Amino acid sequence: MRLTDSSEIGPPVDVDTMAGLRRRVAQLTERLREAEETLDAIRAGEVDAVVVGGDGSANGPSPRVYTLETADQPYRLLIEEIQEGALTLGADGVILYCNQALATILRTPLERVIGARLRDFLPEGQQEAVAQLMALGRGRIDFVLRAGSGAAVPAHLSLSELSVEDGHHLRRVLCGVLVDLTEREAQAHELAEAYAHLTRATAERQRAEVELHQSRKMEALGRLASGIAHDFNNVLQLVQGSIALVSKRMRHDAEGAQRFLDLALDSVERGAAVTGRLLAFARRSELSAARVETQPLLERIAQMLKHTLGPAVVLRAEVAPDTPALLADGRQFEAVLVNLASNAFDALPQGVGSITLAAAAAKAPASLPAGDYVRITVTDDGQGMTPEVLERITEPFFTTKPKGKGTGLGLAMARGFAEQSGGALVIESAANRGTTVALWLPCAVNDGESVAATETDDGPTAAVGPRGSLLVVDDEPGVRATLAAALVEYGHTVTEAGDGSSALARLDEGFRPHALVTDLSMLSGMDGLALAREVRRRCPGLPVVLITGHVGDAHRAALEEAAGDGPFVVLRKPFSAEALEAQVAIILEAGRRLGR
Repeated sequence: MRLTDSSEIGPPVDVDTMAGLRRRVAQLTERLREAEETLDAIRAGEVDAVVVGGDGSANGPSPRVYTLETADQPYRLLIEEIQEGALTLGADGVILYCNQALATILRTPLERVIGARLRDFLPEGQQEAVAQLMALGRGRIDFVLRAGSGAAVPAHLSLSELSVEDGHHLRRVLCGVLVDLTEREAQAHELAEAYAHLTRATAERQRAEVELHQSRKMEALGRLASGIAHDFNNVLQLVQGSIALVSKRMRHDAEGAQRFLDLALDSVERGAAVTGRLLAFARRSELSAARVETQPLLERIAQMLKHTLGPAVVLRAEVAPDTPALLADGRQFEAVLVNLASNAFDALPQGVGSITLAAAAAKAPASLPAGDYVRITVTDDGQGMTPEVLERITEPFFTTKPKGKGTGLGLAMARGFAEQSGGALVIESAANRGTTVALWLPCAVNDGESVAATETDDGPTAAVGPRGSLLVVDDEPGVRATLAAALVEYGHTVTEAGDGSSALARLDEGFRPHALVTDLSMLSGMDGLALAREVRRRCPGLPVVLITGHVGDAHRAALEEAAGDGPFVVLRKPFSAEALEAQVAIILEAGRRLGR
């Protein structure tokens, strides 16, 4: 070990003595030479320590000793304490220095890591990428280490280049920090598994919800089919039994036969009422929307209901002063309100309580397009409904009434009416706290707004009118025969056809009727509207009677087109022979006025 003492320069120089100056210069020159040698030794790494200060006396200041180890000791301690691996690489990839953390990550003793090449710890597939990073001298990379145990260790390496003096040359080294990503990737794997599990659970829940919805829908359809079958079986039983009894009593008991015929007709009307409710539920009934003055309508219904519900019910009609007219089918709207009031009455304990019919202008709820609406409510203070009942209350044939007291179609019909009218139905209820049924219906824009009806129900018996040659088309033989027989009874000449093609063939043969009577929905070939168009190409302006169970199958534009091409009327099933004759007489007269 070489020690250099720099504690004393020497006594002051006597400027008057040249000899003294020369000696002083010689001393300084010698000290300068020693300092240069010391610097060269430090650069070459030959000096282990430098002693600075002190005068060599017992009472003088103590010298200070500096070594490389004491100079960088804080930094060494810091590097050894961090959890990440720290390393210094030579330009050739040799590990010149590393901390214990790196050795731990590599599962290799420290003395075997220092002096090894970094590529020795890399799989072949990773060596090229790490070599490119080292050549670049700066950057980051995620890669896989091959630990001493043979295990693959995911890691992140960050490198920076550093130039170090080596004698008279600069030596290139790379300083880096290496992070073990094993725990992070394990956490990421756990997170991915948890996400996959959540995704599967969500999908299973959605699948279960779809299955539950489908199950409820099938249950509702089952109740619907059951209710239809029950009601129509009753209708068919009455019709069948009445006709059988008529056939036996016609000859000897005309009065009794007439009574059973009346029962058969009543049964047909009951069946028609059921189909009407079903069509309203299915949003396929034919609504004739027109301006309806809200206040007079509610007051009229309230007055009628007061006599029906009795004195034990307090019935109020509350219409806000600024309530506008609404746009709806007035007849259907009245039926809906009466039905809602009847439900409210049934909910009153022992038929005692209050029912309020109210109306006011309202903005659109979230479920409807923006615009102006009238909100009509029917509120009772009866027993209310539980959440379970409320959830299902508008399902078809679901009812809380005793057996035989309700069909379960009333609220379904009301909801269908509201939605088909461009509005909505909302029910609010709680057990023992009453129920409010709210209908949102669009406002009428102006006094003249209305939509004309495109159908007719049973009308008055027609007076004796014009007779003519009629082409009757229906793909149901029994219906076609009944129509033809009824028209023949009124003195018309009837030619029958089972489908559109047959009817057109008769026309192509030269047959020219005075009017066409056709069903709208026919399974074979074209429907009634298409047939009417084809017939009118051969017979321009020919009067047409269109028969249908519901006009929902016909597009409104097609109906308007048919009405614009000549006399045209829609007759809804079921209808009486008198109603059929009345409409035929009207269009025949219209045709004659137009020169048909």
